[in-house]
Amino acid sequence: MKKGYRLDSVARGFAEVFLQAPSSNRRAALVAACEMGLSHSRVMDPLASRALESIRSGGSATPTLRRELAERAAQLDEAYLSRCDEDGRAEAEALELFSKARAFASLAYALGEGEDWLEALYEAVSTVDEQGRMVERLIALLKA
Repeated sequence: MKKGYRLDSVARGFAEVFLQAPSSNRRAALVAACEMGLSHSRVMDPLASRALESIRSGGSATPTLRRELAERAAQLDEAYLSRCDEDGRAEAEALELFSKARAFASLAYALGEGEDWLEALYEAVSTVDEQGRMVERLIALLKA
């Protein structure tokens, strides 16, 4: 039985394409996804920059850096949820917080290994409304 991944909820088969790609292509797609997520959510933060540099260089992250990124994502998620109305609807400011939280979560996962990278892609793709275009660009990198 084939394992299901959250990434497939945004693009069926995307996880399999990722898993079958050469490791250099996987890293290139991971870096691109994180960059696009940060750009779309307009995150300009030294913590994010430090994490992205580590991802680009292929270095391993300290547990402290991953924890800081996860904590920032959780803080932003809390702020997002507090700005949603009673019916769960979100206004522009709340959606911006949601997008930023996904970008930080993407970085935290990207500093992991194995299936964490699939989660990083899912989080990065979740920063945008038009997910199809981003997925197409990432698949092109995986198949290059």
